[in-house]
Amino acid sequence: MTTLRARRPRASGRIVVTSLALLAPLTSASALSSGDASARTPDRSASAALAAGTSSLWTDPVGDARLLTDPFLQAPTADGVSVVWFTEFAGSDHTVLVGDGVSRLGVADLAAASRGTTYPGVTAFDATTGTLSQVAEDYQSNIPVKPAQSDGIVDRDVWRHEGVVTGLAAGERVPYRVVSRDGEKVAGSGTFSLKPAAQPGEDLDILLTSDHQAMVNTPANLQVAADTIGDIDAVFLAGDLVNIPDRASEWFDDTRGSGFFPVLQGNGGRTSTGGVSYAGGEIVQNAPLFPAVGNHEVQGRRAGATALGASYNAPVPRDVATAAYERVATEVNPGNDPAVRDRWIRDNSFSTTTYEEIFSLPDSSPGGETYYATTVGDVRLISLYSTRIWRGTGAVPDPAARTSTTRYQESRQALADPLAQGYGEHVFEAVDAESPQYAWLQDELASDEFAAARYHVVMLHEGPQGLGDNVMPQFVDPQRIEERDAAGNVVGVRYEYPPSENKLLTDLQPLLEDAGVDLVHNGHSHLWNRYVAANGTTNFLETSNTGNSYGAYHPLSGRSRPLPPAPWDASHYLAQGNPGGLEPVVPNVAPYTDAQGTPLPFVQDNNLAVFTKLDTGSGEITTYSYDVRTPNVRPKVIDVFTIGDPDDSEAPAVTRQPGHVTVTAGETATFTAEASGVPAPEVRWQRLVDAEWVDVPGATATTLRLPAVRTAQNGEQYRAVFTSSAGSVPTAAAVLTVRAAPVPPTEPGPGSIGLGSRVVPGAPSAYGRIGSGKPISTFFVGDDGRRVTGTTYVSIRKAGTGNVTATAWAYVGRTTTVATPRIPSKGSWRVTVTFVPDDPRYRPTTRAWWLWATPTGR
Repeated sequence: MTTLRARRPRASGRIVVTSLALLAPLTSASALSSGDASARTPDRSASAALAAGTSSLWTDPVGDARLLTDPFLQAPTADGVSVVWFTEFAGSDHTVLVGDGVSRLGVADLAAASRGTTYPGVTAFDATTGTLSQVAEDYQSNIPVKPAQSDGIVDRDVWRHEGVVTGLAAGERVPYRVVSRDGEKVAGSGTFSLKPAAQPGEDLDILLTSDHQAMVNTPANLQVAADTIGDIDAVFLAGDLVNIPDRASEWFDDTRGSGFFPVLQGNGGRTSTGGVSYAGGEIVQNAPLFPAVGNHEVQGRRAGATALGASYNAPVPRDVATAAYERVATEVNPGNDPAVRDRWIRDNSFSTTTYEEIFSLPDSSPGGETYYATTVGDVRLISLYSTRIWRGTGAVPDPAARTSTTRYQESRQALADPLAQGYGEHVFEAVDAESPQYAWLQDELASDEFAAARYHVVMLHEGPQGLGDNVMPQFVDPQRIEERDAAGNVVGVRYEYPPSENKLLTDLQPLLEDAGVDLVHNGHSHLWNRYVAANGTTNFLETSNTGNSYGAYHPLSGRSRPLPPAPWDASHYLAQGNPGGLEPVVPNVAPYTDAQGTPLPFVQDNNLAVFTKLDTGSGEITTYSYDVRTPNVRPKVIDVFTIGDPDDSEAPAVTRQPGHVTVTAGETATFTAEASGVPAPEVRWQRLVDAEWVDVPGATATTLRLPAVRTAQNGEQYRAVFTSSAGSVPTAAAVLTVRAAPVPPTEPGPGSIGLGSRVVPGAPSAYGRIGSGKPISTFFVGDDGRRVTGTTYVSIRKAGTGNVTATAWAYVGRTTTVATPRIPSKGSWRVTVTFVPDDPRYRPTTRAWWLWATPTGR
């Protein structure tokens, strides 16, 4: 049950509404609760089940209590990862169960394991529990039974559980489940998988996304993304996760079926604008999520608010709230308690409390979890806090006629109350060169971790480049202009945004480009557009058209931004184009076109779900687009580009070509090739077969050895192919030449000499050295006195053993030194030298003698 607690103005009693929390499968539930083994999950390996493709049988929750979410992964470490889940009961014995045996546990087993009972192949990790301090519901919540408007903001009880799993091996994916007990009731998750932090060199597929906001096509976007990409290894989400950050249902169980966690866990269910219902993708149960703060993660002033939406739209700059506190400090905090002071200022300005309580993110920066850096495999990810409040576009020249607070003006009714004013589109966290965030970023960009990474990605909600509505006015701390009457009284307030003060362009972008950042990933305007910096390295990508768009403002779009009239300075505002100055890139694979067939450098369509994948193996960033109106048509690739510092990546280059090889049949043929490249390329050898290059099985070393070659292999061609993520290159073809092996002559009987030629040994010694060959100096003369060329065969034989043969070549006109084969042991050895002339007019001849083998050769 969803439990709501009233917040002032407080309604009487407590409000209880039905929850849309995950439902446990009812089949065999009673048998499972009783521990009946016949009703439990079939006894098979969870690893095998996950490898074969997980079905709902393995991932549905179980038990007679209910989890508010499936578990999701956070904060991976070298040997572990955090597992987080939520319930609507405080409960007890909240546990993460890890190992190949978890899928075999029935409900009774889960309960027992959470209490300490051990099972084969299962390791238990206790979870810590806390509450979300600010989540609530109101009359605008999408829940089955919502509070009345008169009830105001009603707190909702949500408990967060986090178990830290340790002892994992690098690269090893392990099944896991979670279990929570509510008295005697048990809530267990299905089986998912986890692994520790990705290591450098791991080939990861990372989903780049943003601006989910419970939109109608977000479930379609994530479901199709998961189906298309397959196993997603991490999610980089550039802000705007929900609409109202303190509204619990938008995170957990919005009845529209597009709540944040349900659609990222495949548990949603919303009909798209194409008329088909989508559940979202089963993603974050198995892959860590890395978010950035968007403007919809910042809750506005809660003090005195009676509706969450109104509170969200009423943030006050921190310095204004601090000044207001000082005026009432003695009244609201007579004890001068720092905690009371901080809470008062937060409640009267803005906060990211719910965002920070939900996620486990690095918190070593001055901004805690609101901006951070972490390493994900080969990627150094920097998540910045770059956003501001969004306000409407109304601009009324006459101060007396201003009835609404917008980005350009204050309502005349709010002028007397500093806490009721809007202060334009004020920036929540400074990013200029004098800010703590900028100083922290400078240190991060100079860090060893940044330098060691192959890819450098900066993620932020509002970026310096864009075609959307939300890039105007520019990212400037609003310049407040107070309008006064003749008596000096303030009768109006308006705001200007001079482009020269856009700190994303003047301070942040140059810093990122100078550091060689490869990708700046942002959201906010709900469209796709891309840019390349002048350095040729830094790419700016907004891929936030998750199925709803606020439009591109470009000459080809047919849209123009609303601009304020005079007295606002017209030079500060653009009706069309990118205020960042870079030209948008036309998608390089399959761009959409206008009615005249002109390719468009953007995607802006409420029926198109766009999602993007970063493949760290190749460095490719691929954007897909899916039209929800044609659900039977698979997504198409619209754009592909590659990132990676040229200094860190070098295409393979052959540094040693394999030479042609000539061998005698029966010998080993050896080819060697080498190549350079970053990362180091892998090699495979290929043979030319019927004009096609075919891989040689198992030949993946730089040296290819072909043992005992046959004459039938004469003329074969071989090459090596070197491949890495930076490219592929083949060597030149090398030819194998195989000569027929000469047939050694039959050794003559003792003392016999063949006719036609003479072997003349040079004073053969009677001793040889064990382990060495015996040198023999010889030359060959025919009966006619001519010197003869041919092949010399030298053999040694011990009494009662076979021959050991070696060959050497003789040349006309010179003495030739040959040697016996290695003498293996002590004893008397028969040495036989046989000469086979090249000229058939001469006959083979043999000479033999005995030698005694000793350790010293004497």
